[in-house]
Amino acid sequence: MENLSRNLEKVVKAHTSPKPSKRAGSWSILFLGDHGQIISLGRLKRLVIPLALMLVIATVSFAWLLIVFKSSREDNKNLSDALDLSRQKVMSLRDEKELLMVRLVMAESRIKNSADDISPDTDSSVETGADSKAIDKTASLPDEKQVEEKTAFARPEKFQKTAVEDFIVLFEPDTAVLKVQLKIVNTSQNAQPVSGHAFVILKQSEAAQNSWLIFPSVPLVSGKPAMFKKGQYFSIVRFKTVKFKARNETNPKRFKNATVFVFAKTGKLLLEKSFPIEITETVSDQT
Repeated sequence: MENLSRNLEKVVKAHTSPKPSKRAGSWSILFLGDHGQIISLGRLKRLVIPLALMLVIATVSFAWLLIVFKSSREDNKNLSDALDLSRQKVMSLRDEKELLMVRLVMAESRIKNSADDISPDTDSSVETGADSKAIDKTASLPDEKQVEEKTAFARPEKFQKTAVEDFIVLFEPDTAVLKVQLKIVNTSQNAQPVSGHAFVILKQSEAAQNSWLIFPSVPLVSGKPAMFKKGQYFSIVRFKTVKFKARNETNPKRFKNATVFVFAKTGKLLLEKSFPIEITETVSDQT
């Protein structure tokens, strides 16, 4: 019996419970199915770090793109403002150039008219002078070729003539639209084509220029349009009907007279004619 107990004790000591091994701590996600099966997602933890890294990269990229977009939009806005300012300067310089051209043409016409007024007196004084003065006159005369060249250069504009017919002013009370219509007729010799710009000024009185209605709207110099190139362009062989329109006119009957200006393409005034105004009320064509 003693041997049996000793043997049993030896067997029990030989089969002692193993000590639990130390393993690194780990975790996993388990899902329990409807039928009791266990679904493990051990691979998901391997994707967490790459997904987090991608999220950080995406966030940083979005922030950088947002900053670049705001900077580009601000630059585009500044460039647009600079472009608008440049356009305004160009338009201002263009208007100043046209105004200076008009003043130059008017000054040249005044000098030409004054020279024409002085030339008869100069000729008479030369004719009544001594022989030496007559010789001086002959020496100062221009060459015949130069006279022909100047005459040929001035001939096209000199013989351009126009007239205005069928001047009509219409008013639509329902739309408050004032319409002006006229016909520019070519009266040049040999039916020479005429091109230029036309204006119409409706006047309440000659003194109150602030109340004048100008078609198209331009500044005035001495009661005449200063920028002839802003007028309604026309190019005719026989005639052309020109129409103007003004909106939001509440009292058109205040206008008593109208003046039509027709300029050549070079700025020379071809026609200045005034008409009494008789306003005819009509119904708008709009349905």
